[in-house]
Amino acid sequence: MSSARRDRHGRGVRHSLTGSLYRSGGSSQDQFRLIVASAVEYIKEHWPEELGNMTALILDAPIVGVNSRYVKRWSIRKESKTIILYRLPILRLDTSNNPNEERIRIEHHVFEAAAALIGKEPWELIFGDDES
Repeated sequence: MSSARRDRHGRGVRHSLTGSLYRSGGSSQDQFRLIVASAVEYIKEHWPEELGNMTALILDAPIVGVNSRYVKRWSIRKESKTIILYRLPILRLDTSNNPNEERIRIEHHVFEAAAALIGKEPWELIFGDDES
């Protein structure tokens, strides 16, 4: 009788034991890292002189002061050509149920940080300097 309760109406197990975490092949942290890595690779390929030796770090969150009104999504270290992306604010504070929008948002932050590193606008990294 106890097995009948687990197998309601003969349908078998209705969900995986791991839940939705591994449904898409990895955790959200793994997906975040892959999106960042591909955006960084693109930037390095297309801007080798300025950003070929750029480093990208992913941290969970920035240090937030008591009187802070804004949570950083990224920061830069010009002296070491490093961009730092803060995963939790990007994923949790700017939410979307659409995976494509989420990817675009993450890539936007990578381009924004890389552009700030060399004193350009993000669209200049995407489209180049000339608009022809």
